[in-house]
Parts: sequence; structure tokens; C-alpha cells
Amino acid sequence: MPTPDESTPTSLPRHARTWNQVSTDHPRAATIPLLFTEQADARPEATAVEWVDGAWTYRELAAQARRGATALRAHGIGAGDVVAVVMRRSPAAVATILAILHAGGVYLPLGPDQPADRLTRILRDADVRMAVHDEDEPVEVPDSTTAVSADDLFTAPEDADPQWWRERAAGEAAYVIYTSGSTGAPKGVVCPHRGQIRLARGAGELRIRPDDRVLATTDLTFDVSCFEIFATLLNGACLLLAQDSELLESKALENVVRGRHVNVMWLSAGLFHQHAHLTPHLFAGLRLLIAGGDVLSPRAVRTVLAEGRPGTFLNGYGPTENSSLSTVCRVDDLSPQAEYVPIGVPVAGSTAYVVREDGTVAAPGETGELWVGGDGVALGYLGDPRRTAECFVEDRWSPDAIRGRLYRTGDMARWREDGALEFLGRRDRQVKIRGYRVELDEVESVLSAHPHVHQTAVGVVGEGAGQRLVAAVVAHGGHEQKDLAARLHEHVRDRLPSYMVPTRIASVDALPLTSSGKVDRRSLSALATPAAAAARDDAPRGEVEETLAGVWRDVLHEDRIGRDARFFALGGTSLRATQVTAAVRERLKVPAGFGRAMIRSLVGDPSLRDFAATVRDLLDGHEESADTDTDFAVESRLDADLRYTRPTTAALGAPRQVVLTGSTGFLGVYLVDRLLREGVEKVHCLIRADDPSQALARLAARMRRYGLDPEPLLDRVVPVPGELAEPHLGLSGRDWNRLARETDLIVHCGAQVNFAYPYRALAPTNVGGTRTLLELAGEHTTKPLHYISTIAVIAGFGTAGVAQVDENTPLDHADRLSLGYPETKWVAENLVSEAGRRGLPVAIHRPYEVTGTVDRGVWNTDTMMCALFRTIAETGLAPDMALPLDFVPVDYTADAITHIITHQEPDGRVYHLTNPRAAHLPLLVERLTAMGYPVRTVPYDAWTEMLAELTARLPDHPMAPYVAMFVEPARDSEVSVKQMYTDGIFPAFGRHNTDAALADSALVCPPVDAELLDTYLREFKRTGFLAPPSACTRAAFAPGNTA
Repeated sequence: MPTPDESTPTSLPRHARTWNQVSTDHPRAATIPLLFTEQADARPEATAVEWVDGAWTYRELAAQARRGATALRAHGIGAGDVVAVVMRRSPAAVATILAILHAGGVYLPLGPDQPADRLTRILRDADVRMAVHDEDEPVEVPDSTTAVSADDLFTAPEDADPQWWRERAAGEAAYVIYTSGSTGAPKGVVCPHRGQIRLARGAGELRIRPDDRVLATTDLTFDVSCFEIFATLLNGACLLLAQDSELLESKALENVVRGRHVNVMWLSAGLFHQHAHLTPHLFAGLRLLIAGGDVLSPRAVRTVLAEGRPGTFLNGYGPTENSSLSTVCRVDDLSPQAEYVPIGVPVAGSTAYVVREDGTVAAPGETGELWVGGDGVALGYLGDPRRTAECFVEDRWSPDAIRGRLYRTGDMARWREDGALEFLGRRDRQVKIRGYRVELDEVESVLSAHPHVHQTAVGVVGEGAGQRLVAAVVAHGGHEQKDLAARLHEHVRDRLPSYMVPTRIASVDALPLTSSGKVDRRSLSALATPAAAAARDDAPRGEVEETLAGVWRDVLHEDRIGRDARFFALGGTSLRATQVTAAVRERLKVPAGFGRAMIRSLVGDPSLRDFAATVRDLLDGHEESADTDTDFAVESRLDADLRYTRPTTAALGAPRQVVLTGSTGFLGVYLVDRLLREGVEKVHCLIRADDPSQALARLAARMRRYGLDPEPLLDRVVPVPGELAEPHLGLSGRDWNRLARETDLIVHCGAQVNFAYPYRALAPTNVGGTRTLLELAGEHTTKPLHYISTIAVIAGFGTAGVAQVDENTPLDHADRLSLGYPETKWVAENLVSEAGRRGLPVAIHRPYEVTGTVDRGVWNTDTMMCALFRTIAETGLAPDMALPLDFVPVDYTADAITHIITHQEPDGRVYHLTNPRAAHLPLLVERLTAMGYPVRTVPYDAWTEMLAELTARLPDHPMAPYVAMFVEPARDSEVSVKQMYTDGIFPAFGRHNTDAALADSALVCPPVDAELLDTYLREFKRTGFLAPPSACTRAAFAPGNTA
């Protein structure tokens, strides 16, 4: 890859120059009639057009074109006049198009089936002089337009070719295509002769050969029909016409392809997916297959390559405004991890640039708008100079030979490292959900990458604050649809932020298609709206049940909630449980301190009536002590029979084979990257998945999401599909023994992270999984274990009055931690320490707040700290509290852990991975204000009041899962759980072991200063996690304002 350099609005970076080496070997000065006439003269007896019961040679088709041109001229059609072709795909329609061009006119294809008022409006808008229609389908036209049947047009005597077409130039209009506008009004795109000629006669794999038999599959109103017709006829090949019914039904299409010896074909994405699903083998005999017009499913592409590979398979991309095609990608292989099918590189005579919002060219891997240039760029929108000026801009970068204007496609794309482009979705399919910017096409692409998904469409339902994402998916045949929605939710969560995960994913038999073969997304709302769920008939009774039903409706997005409806059966999740709790606390004024009890109830998947009974008890002041009587000492007892007497195979330095849990987490993906780069031969990654291929795909997706390139490393990753909470990790006896024999070190980074769930809900994964790994550590050989814990395990010391906790201080005060997650980590640490005392080499790592990368600020935004950043920015209010910003960037943290693993004996020491130069919340307030987000500090109680009101009104708000931490009192304390972590309460902690272990490295934790915070804030703004300051309506969030 060329080294990127800086771009300015008038300069072009090196990588963009390298990837836009333009070929101009095509006859740029020629027109379509000239090149067709040359073919007719050179190959007069070759078949030009063939249909079911007939054919025309090039000589016969040329005669028809001249005859029609003579008739058009007799009707007064002159150079540049627009003539409508209101016809179905037929030999007469092809002859009519050529006749119009031979007469020097411009053709406008229109569908006979469209509404009469739309047809009339377009005819008037385009100032159409004449409309040619099929004999059996007359059309109504305005007084300014003459209607002529094709039969009448071709009854005129053939004239010697007067070559009226010579009055036209290659850069002048050849045709007009009307496309749907964003406002609903159709717009006419005027395209030059040169645009199609660059495709038909340019160098590259699109070039049609004289012996090719090309099947026309698209409606004449679809701009790819221009490519089908002209790429065939300007190269002396044969254009094959078939009935629509033969193209839509897979078996019928297979009969056409085999029976008529088709060897070249274009298919829209919708039809390609359909046929790839049902009869992928039908493509095997093709010399050239081109698919495009919409995003291609990686699964469908892999299926065709495996079961029906054509000689050449191209993914074609291009807007009508760039003459059908702008880029193509030859697809010879697609890895199981690939989630996009690239759209490739520019076609002959064309350029393509990824452009930032400021008008500069983006770097490789950076998302921007795709601008295309060269000979294919349209002349503009017919009769709309204002819109033309907006969308067609000065070309500052292309080579002089083809420099003209660039078309701003409105499509989002990025360059890969090899220069191929990836299409990421439409800008005009960008929506706001919960205040976040969401690209619907990006969500669709991620869903389409799942191996069980054949097709998908994503849209928005609801209005205002109630807007939410929904998806409809067509599953691949043969795949069990049970639990498919749950698997797809997890698949999307692995790859995208939580606000981009659809609230509902509905399985449907088929997605409706438009006449051009694209998915009809306008009908998505009906497809994704499920039938009424069961157990809704018994209506809620009384104020508490009715209020709770209203909360469940808001959070679960269900229209009706009955008394016997169950929380998880209706789509409840741990996140939604916290949202319910926050809303119920505010709406029913449940006293602070009872939030944990409500969460415990929801975790048990109660019916509405059962949950209401719990809430009524809380309102009466009664609370069960289900989690306050946990005996953490008992929980921390290790199996008495577990001993570590076998020899260890690991030596100091890079271990050969490492077991890593939590590899798809934010820190986990960086540990995968760093361990492999440090010299580990193989990393065996335990990943929740159905099979190794899916596990590897999950890991690759997570690495990309968090800014890492997985491709150079994946061949050294061994995916291990399994679950921490399952006995033997859910592995078979054979796989368990293989893992125990082949590996020589364990890094346990996996955990269920949830700050609302109680200990009992998290213990099976966080404690049980640790017990299982300690068992694995002693199987066959003794394998050292590094445990990734959290600094939160020492929080209980603070409310117990202990001011200082060093790395070697024995753990205590678990009963004061007040959150299930650190309680499970506390118990797990004790288990690991006890295993160390029994002979297992162990080390414990306690990071503080793992944050975004140092260089770019790439962060996992699904965290409490990120939600706090956003809440302060959008409300303009910050709590007056001494909250430390002890940030340890994820890349530094992974580097530090890896260095300790490879350079320190695991002798039971604990390492505090904290920032020696931390900051406090006022610095965040300062930096937000400096970036245009004015923030003022308010008393803590006033701020938590605002927070409670905000999350009750907006249950999907990112702070909803964390409200309890700010309002619930800690056990045996008068402060909230979050206040336990403030200066003066949270104990001071040393990091002597860490400093000593890293002394021989070059690692330095960057200070939490203005530079680091500004890096994070800029990244939040760039990705849309933070809205621009002008979009933050702070008045709506003032304390006491519930409007």
C-alpha cells in the first residue's frame, strides 16, 4: 500500500493517485451510432438480437434503426430532442433505441405499467416530443407529445443512411433515466454517449467479446439496461431477450441459461441472492457474471463460488449519475470472516475518491462519501440546475484527459489496504436513534454477513424518542430458525455499538422486491411488526400493574402487555432490566436502595403480576435479603482435591500456546493482537459460538470494530467455541483434553460484565468459569494462569475506613462492595490466589478504567464512563463530585499485561494497572466547554434527580443501565455506590509491583490530560457518539423539567 500523505481540498494524497490510474484506451470521441454502424459493417450476418422465436442479424438491426430514424426525422425529431420509449424489453424496443440515437435524438425509457399521472408528469418535465409505445399498449400523453406505435415507426421505407447521428458529439446526451428523488419527485439524469462507451470499449474485465451471448435481465427503465444493450452491440456480440417469468423463477432461468447458451449475465442484487439461494449451480457455465445494484451478501457470494463458480465474477457498483457502473471488483475468493463484498476499483476512464466532510480525501480505512469522476459522469439533472450544482462539483483531482466534474454519490465508503473500495451504505439512509447517528445500510451489511442469513432489510419504526430499529431477515434454507433472533442480536452486538442493534429481528419468508430487483424497504414496517405475543389477554389490574405495563411497553416496544406476560419471553435483556428498574423507580417513587431487589426479580423472568407483587412489597418497605447474606468466604473455597503437582511446560518469555478467554471483549482483542505480535505461536480463543468458523468471524469482527486488522493474525488463532458457565467450558471430552495437552499458559480475561445484576446471576460465568479454568490449568501439565480482575475489588475497604490498599494487601470487605460484578471478581481472585498457594503459578492484574486507544481514541462506547461523557455533554450538567478519571488506554493496558506475561514469573503477585497521572471530573468539564459544549457543575443530589427524570422519560438512554450506581446507597454506608469510588472514600492504592515489572520496558502510561481527553472527544464526535454542540438541547434536561 502506498504511504498516505496529507490531503487538502486541492491536493491528492499519494494513495488516491495510485488507486486512480486511469485507462483511456476507449474511443472517447465516438458516439454510440458510429460504433454500432462499424460493427454492422464488419459483422453483417452475425446475430445481433435473439428472442424466443426469432432473431435479427446486425445487417437487419441496422436497417431497422435507419428505417426508424427516417420516420422520426419525418415527425420533426431533430438533434438533441427527447423521445420516450414506453415499451417492454423486446427486439422492437432495442431497434427503437438505436433509431432514436441514429436520428440524433435522446432516448428516455419509461415503463408502460407506471401510473398515468407520473408518466404525464415526466413527459412534460422532459419536454418529450414523441413517445413510442408497443402496438398493444397505447399510452395517454399530453398535448405537447406525439404518441406513435413501434409498428408504425418501422413501416417507413428504409432510407440510405444519412448519418444524422454525426450531428451529435460523444460528450452530448444519449439518454435520460428518471430515478426516484429523496423528496419523492422523480429526477431525470442526462447521460452522455461517452459514459456507456467507456464501459463497452474500455480495457478491463467488463469488455464483451464478439462471440459472447449476453442475456438481458433488466427493465429498460433501469440504467444497467444501457450497459447490457450497448456493451453487447458495440462489440459485435449477441443480445438475448427472455420473458420476465423466465428471469424470476430459478429453474426457468437455469433452462434459459443452458438452453440458449448464455455465457454473460448481469443480475441485480435481489435476483442474485434469490438464485444463489435456490440454484447456485446455474452460474457455473457463464464466462462472466456481474451482480450489483445493491449490497451483495457475502454468504450468497461464497455459495456461488463454491457451487456455481463462473469464469469471472464481478461485483459492480455505480449510480445512474455515472452511467451505470463506476467500479467493479473481481471476486475469486471471499474469506469466511469477510463481512463486505468489496466494490473494487474504478472502471476504464473513471476515478473514485473517498472524501471527508471537509472536502479532503480520506485515508485508507477511513469512512467518507464516495465521489466519482471521469467519462461516465452525467451532464446533470434535466431542468434542475440547482440540484445539479449541489451534486456535480468541480473535479480538482482527476487526470487532465478526463477531468470534468465529480458526482457526489451520497454513498459512504472506505478504501481497504489493497486499494479496493468497500460500500458502507447511503448517507440518506442515516437516521438518529436515541440521539445517535445510525447508518441503516451498515446494520444491514452486518446482519447479511451472518452465515444463517440469506437476505435482510433494516428500517425505523416509531416516531420521536420512540424511534427504534427493526430488521426483517430471510434465513437460509435448512437452518433452524429457533433462537435465530437471539443469535443475530449477539452477532450485531459483536460488531456495532449497542444503539445500532435492532430492537426486533423478525424472520420472514421473503423480502419484497421493486420492479428493478431491489429490496422494497418501504414495506419493512409491516414485515417487522410481529403478530401479538401470547399471554396478553388478561389486562393489568390496579395502579402498580398498569404503571409497570406502561414501562414494559416503553422498554420492550410491545403494544400490549398482559398480566401473565413474562419479561424475557417478550425480549427482555439485562440492559432492558436496568432500563425498567430506572423507569419504575422514578414513576412509582420506589425508595432508593430497592433497585437491586427489582433487578433480582427481573432476572428470574417474572410475569408482570409477579413483578408487580415484588414492587408492592418494596413500596411497603419490605425487601428480601437474597444477596446480602452471601457468604463470600464460602464462595471462595477451592475444591479440596485440586492440586498442582504436574510439571509446567512454560518458560519465561513468550509461551507457545495460550488459552485466552474474553478475546472478543475490548481488552481481549488487544490481548490477542499483542500476544501474537510478541511471538506467541497460537492463541486458543474461547468464544461463544456455534462452530469454529463463526467463532473466528466473531473475533475478526470485534477486532475491526476496535481498530485492529485481524487478517495478518487469524491463521495463528485457534477458535474454541464454548461457554465459561458450562462444565468443561461446554467442550467435548476430546476437545477438553486436546486443549489441556496443547496449551502451556492461560490468560483469563473473560467475564459477564453487568453493573446491575446481583452476584447470583453473574456467578455461574464469573466464578464458575474461573473454577473450570483452574481445573484446566492442572490437566496433563501445570499451566500458569494470569487472571484479569478489576481495581473495583478493593472498593469495600474504603467504606470500611481503610485508607490505603497495596497490591500485596489480602482482599477483604466483600460484603461492602454492593455490586454483583466486583463481588464475583473478588471471589474469583481468592480462588486464583488459593490455587497459587497450592502450587499453580498465577498472577492477578487489576486494571482501573480501560479506555480508548492513545493515538485515535477508539473506545468501547458501551460503558458507564462513555455514557457519563455523553450525558454531561448533552445536558450541560455535571455532578459536583471528586470522581477520579483514572484512565488506562486499552493499547497500553494490553501492552503492559503482555510484557508482564512474557517477562515476569507468575509467582502470585498482584499488579495494579492504574494511571499514575490521573485527573478528575472537572478536567472533563473544562475540555467539553473548550469544544463548544458549555457545562456547569450542580450539586450531586440535583444531578442525580435530573438523571432519574431523564432515564425515566427516555428508557433507552445510555445512562439508564447505570442510574442505580448513582442513586442506590452502598451497603452499610450513607453514600451511593458510585460515590464509593470518589477521592476520600475509595482507598489510595499502590502500584509498586507494576512499576517494577515494567521498569525494563519502554511502556509509559499517558497522563489523563487535555490532549488525551480531546482525542477521545474528537473520536466521539467523528463517530456520531457525541452530537455537535448545536444539536444538544440542554434546556430539556434541566432538573425538574419533565416536558
